[in-house]
Amino acid sequence: MSVLKVEKSLYGPYFLAQTEEGKKVKIPRTAPGEIWKGKHLKEDIFQPLTPLRLNYTIRRVGFCGYYPFCGSCQWQHIKPQHQREFKIQLFEEYIGLKPQRVIISPSEEGYRVKTFLYWREGKLGFKKAWFYDIKQPIMDIVHCPLLHPRLNKVLKLLKKVKFPKSLHAVELFTNPQREEVFFKLLFLRKEFPEGDFIKNLVEELLSLKPKDLELSIGIYRGEYLNWESVQVYGNWESLIEVGDYKFLVSPDAFIQPNHYLWKEFIQLIKPTEVYKKGLELHAGIGFFTLHLSRYVEKLESSDIGKESSRLRELNLKLNRIRNVESYALDAYKHLKRVKEVELLVVDPPRGGLTKPVVGLILKKLPKEIIYISCNLESLKKDLSQLREKYEIVKTALVEQFPNTHHIESVVWLKRT
Repeated sequence: MSVLKVEKSLYGPYFLAQTEEGKKVKIPRTAPGEIWKGKHLKEDIFQPLTPLRLNYTIRRVGFCGYYPFCGSCQWQHIKPQHQREFKIQLFEEYIGLKPQRVIISPSEEGYRVKTFLYWREGKLGFKKAWFYDIKQPIMDIVHCPLLHPRLNKVLKLLKKVKFPKSLHAVELFTNPQREEVFFKLLFLRKEFPEGDFIKNLVEELLSLKPKDLELSIGIYRGEYLNWESVQVYGNWESLIEVGDYKFLVSPDAFIQPNHYLWKEFIQLIKPTEVYKKGLELHAGIGFFTLHLSRYVEKLESSDIGKESSRLRELNLKLNRIRNVESYALDAYKHLKRVKEVELLVVDPPRGGLTKPVVGLILKKLPKEIIYISCNLESLKKDLSQLREKYEIVKTALVEQFPNTHHIESVVWLKRT
């Protein structure tokens, strides 16, 4: 074992520490200013075993019985105000500037409207953090404080059901404004149940649901990230209202997970001035599109997802917005075919923008870029290239994921 002095938070599940020999290493579930005895696991990662000094100024007792072993939370042992301080420090470290605005979630519990639960050997829950068990067994979760109360209610219902070995996972989604819960049962393709098994399983689930709850069930088959719909029981769309806007949503399309911040997040995404022509890439269901339409005479909006694009078109019609053209297109193809663009809004997946997209941006040179990011590392990578022609004029941090290291960032860039 080694004695480790913890120095600061890192972007990820670890904290930076130093050994007695002066070597920099990583250690999870600790806090700056603490000293631990730790066991070396692999590379530069250690497992915390025995605390020699704890920092009670920033530390608290985790409020979830599965912490610290559950892999879903990383910072539940840190007081909320210090979690924010860590995120601000990390933002400044990666971007080079402090966020000018920080939007705080009004609650650190009950904020998630969607979750993904694995099924293994009769257990339904999250994976155990690898640094406590390299095999990452499933922790049988009865209650997760981060989930919307309705999802926890349904989670208890699921514990009464005996699922087959071929079930890979269960994805749950709820509309926080209505008594609606959607199940996605994901079965491995090679072992998909035959005969009346699915029909009987659905009947069992529906028989267990509370009378005040509307339950819809989707059956899917595939493997890991590739799933195809086989059958849907019940309604597969729902309506949410956020400020001035109405959105049709679906379990098959992404929506920002923290429902407490929907309104404030939408209102945040607007350009620094009004433009004639705008382009929005990775637009999803139109979560930001509707509000953006107020600041451009004409907006083109696209996403590669067919379901997201279908819903975005419906949401534009639902809100009577007529100055937006909506497409189901790959970001590169859409950007390539646009001749001129003054405002560009991007909200890419965790990997960030592709090199070809960044290259096209630097050729077309829109006047203003709004970059919405869920990953500081990919944001830093892309900004390092965009800053050749642009300067950052405005920044914001959205604390969308309390008790985790995840950060939602927004950066406004203008052409130099």
